[in-house]
Amino acid sequence: MNLSRLVVIAVLLLVSPSPFGLDGRVSPAAAAPGESQAAPTTSAKEAVSPKRDEDLPTVPAPVFPDAQGKLNSWKEALDTAEQALRFRVISETTLDDLRDRAGLVQAGVRELIGEMTPKLDEVTQRAAELAPSAADTASQSDDIKLERAKLLAEKVAQQGIVQQARLLNVRAQQVSDAISDRRRAIFTDSVTERSPSVLNPSFWLDLAATVPDSVSQLRELVSRWVNSLASQPLRAFSGVAIAALVVLGFFLPPGRRWQSRWTSRDPQVATLPELRKAGSAAAIVFVGTVIPGVALLVLYHALIALGVLPLDVAGIVRALFVGTTFAAFFSSLATAVLAPGRPSWRLIEIEDAVAEGVVPLAVLLGFAAAAGVLIDATNRTIAAPTALLTFSQASIALIKAFLFIAVLRAFAPATTDEDETAAADLRGRSAWRLLIPLGWLAAVATVLAAMSGYVAFARFVTGEMTIICAVLMSLILLSQLSDALVSATFAFQGRTGRFLRQTAGLGNAAVRQIATLISGLLQLALIGMAAFAVLATWGINSDDVLGSVSSAFFGFSIGQFTISPSAILGAIVVLIVGMAATRALQRWLDGRFLPETNLDLGVRSSIRTGVGYLGIILAVIVALSYVGLNLQNIAIVAGALSVGIGFGLQSIINNFVSGLILLVERPIKVGDRIEVGARMGVVKRINVRATEIATYDNVSVIVPNADLISGQVVNWMHGSYSARLSVMVGTAYDTDPDQVIAILLDIVGQHERALKTPEPFAILGNFGADALEFTVFFHVGNISTDAGVANDVRLEILRRFRREGIEIPLAQRDLRLRDLDRIEAIFHQAGKPDSKSEGASG
Repeated sequence: MNLSRLVVIAVLLLVSPSPFGLDGRVSPAAAAPGESQAAPTTSAKEAVSPKRDEDLPTVPAPVFPDAQGKLNSWKEALDTAEQALRFRVISETTLDDLRDRAGLVQAGVRELIGEMTPKLDEVTQRAAELAPSAADTASQSDDIKLERAKLLAEKVAQQGIVQQARLLNVRAQQVSDAISDRRRAIFTDSVTERSPSVLNPSFWLDLAATVPDSVSQLRELVSRWVNSLASQPLRAFSGVAIAALVVLGFFLPPGRRWQSRWTSRDPQVATLPELRKAGSAAAIVFVGTVIPGVALLVLYHALIALGVLPLDVAGIVRALFVGTTFAAFFSSLATAVLAPGRPSWRLIEIEDAVAEGVVPLAVLLGFAAAAGVLIDATNRTIAAPTALLTFSQASIALIKAFLFIAVLRAFAPATTDEDETAAADLRGRSAWRLLIPLGWLAAVATVLAAMSGYVAFARFVTGEMTIICAVLMSLILLSQLSDALVSATFAFQGRTGRFLRQTAGLGNAAVRQIATLISGLLQLALIGMAAFAVLATWGINSDDVLGSVSSAFFGFSIGQFTISPSAILGAIVVLIVGMAATRALQRWLDGRFLPETNLDLGVRSSIRTGVGYLGIILAVIVALSYVGLNLQNIAIVAGALSVGIGFGLQSIINNFVSGLILLVERPIKVGDRIEVGARMGVVKRINVRATEIATYDNVSVIVPNADLISGQVVNWMHGSYSARLSVMVGTAYDTDPDQVIAILLDIVGQHERALKTPEPFAILGNFGADALEFTVFFHVGNISTDAGVANDVRLEILRRFRREGIEIPLAQRDLRLRDLDRIEAIFHQAGKPDSKSEGASG
């Protein structure tokens, strides 16, 4: 093909409305409707060279009507939500509806991306397989070019769908975030709303002026309801009778026996099982809440069904039902958890005096909360004026604040008490102590806010304190109850524990680990539920939190990097499965296949180790591919690191690789008794660079991992904790050797920590220069704890030899003196008397 023809073709391709450019991609003009703005651009790696694609035919881009229809409907839903959020006033119900729509869009988008991604990968792979090499471009057939053109068109169209879906996912998350921000803004405005101050005299004048009208409206409302009940006495009596029958059902003999079994707590019992204590507390809360709650609920619905509950009164009755149920729940919960007068049944560590003083205050606090709910419903029904609303809300807030102050005062230490030290220690162990300063701060802030005109803030703080107290007590109760239930279920004699041991073949330790894991998961779930219950009053919706967590789980971006915890978790699972499969294959080779071959033991060990390394490498590669890392990039980074390794990191990398070998091959492990050179000790920790060994002199020796791999290491506990010890002793040459051997074997055989199998034995090891040298050999079960057996054997040998009269000779040495004649002459000369001395004496 000459140069002029190439130029003409290039110009035609540039100016023609073909759906393909020079690189074989679909042009935006030929894309399906709705895809033009989202048409992606392929990377340099995916783009096809113009020299190879210049002869590709023109192929229209395929259309995916179902997927595009879904994208368009989701886009309209998000447009509607964004337009609704622009309004200044928006209700909580509307926000919830918009949040549900955004959640449905996110779920649908993720499902669509999950469906399209495998298809896109398949099309990309098929197109890459049909791509010709530089030498085969001219000889490629028209059918292959046409097929490749269709694949490239389908690829670009699918990329457009996926990219539009990802864009909608981002928009849906932005809508959800905007809804959360709007909800928090509404909450902040409602809490910080300013009302008339109760310290202002004009407020009381306005209140006095509005009270008569409000009282008359309330009296008229009550009279209408009374007249309605009086006009239909049979129906009214029927509703009350139905509620009474429901309550009496709890006091029939079966229900009364169950209540007496679980709700009665003997104060004389000192110790009792955790399940019995937590179960009794739960039963008290259940009975104290369900009986009045169910009775009021039945009465409410019965009055509505019988037509004797007007609509304007139904709100007040419903508030009465909710408030009374909460008051019963709060009171019974405080009684169950604090257990006044019954310290052995108490779920938290506080003094008896504190428990007996706090429970009545908790009962009053519950009924104050119920009164607040009832008063608010009544004010809404009679359309009470602002002054009356402010007065009622401020009054309830102040009552709650002073009740909280009394509760906090009950927890304060008594300075005149003789048992102040013991009480302070008990109080110091209680988690409630940490809430006392925060409680004082909140109570004082409530009083000041109610007095200064921020009644809404005072009402919120007192309500939040009440909810936090209820949530914390419920968390304590449910936490101890779940822990006790799991412990009893997985106990050694429990039904589940026996099933797991007998059917699943698990050991006691494995069953306990499963129980601990389940208990931890339950505790985590309870803490999450408690957090949601507290945050719900702060304008934070659980759907918003779960949506954010779900979006972050499936992927979040930091700069240009996208991190997907779900992909990371999947990669970890793939890695664990791959390593488990590798270990299983190694066990099969070592236990079944390799013993049937004629290979020697060294070759078998090498095969087993090589299979382990290969399996781990493959598992790592698959896990990295699953998480989306490009192995070519990793190879480039590894190549760059090799330059640094060659210049200055040889020692560090050597120790690092040696540490990996130690962890994988495990020639030594934590707790092993080893000898490295002249040092003997116990392995305490295997780090990435070095291994810590604790000697018997309580000295920590840090040994580089490379020395443990390349040097000689004696491991007394490798493969087995059992080891052979030997004790050597010498006797005189006139001793009967058979008697000595018999004594040595008898001493070892009687020691309780010396193993009978392998059988101990003793030998006459050598004819020494001074004695007959005997050695007794025996095994111990655990060299780490039984190394002192050798010392016991030596002491017993010394005692038995002395008792049997067997001599342990001392070292004998022959002394040879040179020039003995001269030495004798000197001594002889020194012994003669001096002649001059003798004459003088005479």
